Order: sequence, then C-alpha cells, then structure tokens
Amino acid sequence: MTDRAVSSTLNYVLSIAIASLLVTGLLFSGTSFVEGQQEQVVRSELRVIGEQINADLQRADRLVVAGDGSTTVRIEQTFPERLTGRTYDIELDPASQQLVLSMNNPDIVVTLPVDLRTSLSSSTVDGGAVTVRNTTSGDLEVSNG
Repeated sequence: MTDRAVSSTLNYVLSIAIASLLVTGLLFSGTSFVEGQQEQVVRSELRVIGEQINADLQRADRLVVAGDGSTTVRIEQTFPERLTGRTYDIELDPASQQLVLSMNNPDIVVTLPVDLRTSLSSSTVDGGAVTVRNTTSGDLEVSNG
C-alpha cells in the first residue's frame, strides 16, 4: 500500500517540474522575441529621424549655395528626446560624409549618406530640438536648440 503513495507523490513532483520547465522556456523565448521586435522598432525610428535631419541638411545646403555663402541658415525641428526610454545621439561625420544616429543598450547604429555641396562640420547632439545651421566658416552643423 505504501508503494502507491510514493508513486502518486513522485508523479505529482515530476508533473510540477515538467510544467515549470515548459513555462520557463515559453517566458524565455517570448522575452527574446519582444527584445528583437523592440530593437527593430528603434532602428526604424532612428532611420526616420535621420531621414528628416538629412532633408533639413539638403534644404540648408540649397539655401547656403543660393546665397553664395553669405546667407545665415537655421532650420530647427523637434524630435523625441528618448526612444523606448533611452537617449540617442545624432552625429555629422564629415570624413565619411555620413549622418550617424546611435543608441546604447541595445547598441544600435544607423548611418545615412549625406550628399551636399556645402561641407560638413563634425558635430554631435542628443535627440530633442535639433538645429541645422551654417557656421561662420560656412560648414553645416547640427546643434541642440
């Protein structure tokens, strides 16, 4: 008779252990899926912001060229300060003629080529109010506010 009691208890413990492993596996795979989707959304948002800044750079370039360098250009646009609760950076890289948007944790970098007649000034800003303007030397730069 005692064999039946041990068998029921052992069966119950094994069932609980197997169920726990299955639930843990589902939670782990679900978390990985959500993190992958979040990274994809952030990458898309950074690309959209980068394309808008690139359009501002193109607009400023046309104005500077039309004014023969004697025109003061200032184009301001407001973007989200944070994406998914994290800050991001916007950088103009004159060496590679690129606009680089980056975020830490997760590490995401989006680069967009910039094709301008006006040269770029190396500058980095945070998200939020971003201004595209020409410097006293005639280069285009980005700044906050």
